Amino acid sequence: MQNKNWKNDFPDVPEHVHQALISTLAELDERKVKKVKRMKKGKIIFLIAATVAVLGTTVSAAEIFKWNKRAAEVFMADEEQQKALVTEQIVQDTHQTVSDAGLTIRAIQTIQDNNCFYALFEITAEDESVQITSDYDMSFQMDYQGGESPFGMFGCGFVEAGGQAVSNSRYYEMIGNKMKEGTEDLNMTIQFTSLDAPGEKAMKGEPVLEGNWEFTLNLHATDPVRYEINREYQIAGCAVMVKEVEFTPISVKLVCDEQGAKELEKIEGVNLDQADSLHSLFINGIKYQDGTVVEEEGFQELWVSCGNGDYAKTARLSEVIEPEKVSALLVGDNGDEINIP
Repeated sequence: MQNKNWKNDFPDVPEHVHQALISTLAELDERKVKKVKRMKKGKIIFLIAATVAVLGTTVSAAEIFKWNKRAAEVFMADEEQQKALVTEQIVQDTHQTVSDAGLTIRAIQTIQDNNCFYALFEITAEDESVQITSDYDMSFQMDYQGGESPFGMFGCGFVEAGGQAVSNSRYYEMIGNKMKEGTEDLNMTIQFTSLDAPGEKAMKGEPVLEGNWEFTLNLHATDPVRYEINREYQIAGCAVMVKEVEFTPISVKLVCDEQGAKELEKIEGVNLDQADSLHSLFINGIKYQDGTVVEEEGFQELWVSCGNGDYAKTARLSEVIEPEKVSALLVGDNGDEINIP
């Protein structure tokens, strides 16, 4: 795994609400294939009341929970999209705070789908003379409850200079790119062990404060919207067979025929075997059914693979999208369209 280091308090979103709703719907589904038993009137009223309470609490959770401003800068979304991602549990308020050795760490918000992971923390020193800049760092360990790390690349660091005023408190971010699409929930423990002063060049600095700050994150996987394309498109003047496209609100996956990708490789003069990128397949926009185009930063690739007949890539979207409304994927500098059926 490659690691790269780069340089208030919200109401809780109760997880049990979502689980209760799922369980209730599952029981109703199961009841369709079982012999129906007559229920007493009082029990029926109680079931209806419980279901309404669950639904009402879920809606109110989405209404009450507000995204942190910093997270909203990383994943740009309008108010309705923010509420939708909370309801779908792509975005969660972790609502955990741990204090030790004169340092308080607050886990603020997580954002995750089947391709990428983002976590936002706030680090605050009790001693106001400790001025935390973007060059400071945190030492920590991560455990995946007995499993292996799902990340092919993992980055972490304090918010860059200019992104936040220097003080005794600063946001700390983690971003992980998954090696493979995750279809299961991600359970992980993060144990911070020290706040570290700036080091020389690439060297880690000396600890300023040492202690134990432990957080447990339970993150839900997301079912993508998948489209089988199996159609040839002209991309950068080259015929490329597009096999599949899939979307979540925050990422996209594109699968093309390997032969077409190799032709683009020749045209661009790059080497896919050396992990070079194909600029003509950068995802630069999402087109909606009403003609609206959401521009994207095409270089935000999470992973790329080429072999066994396929060229596949995933990219994190700079703006949250609505997958069901997408009519085309725009790739390359010319905005070549890959139509979605």
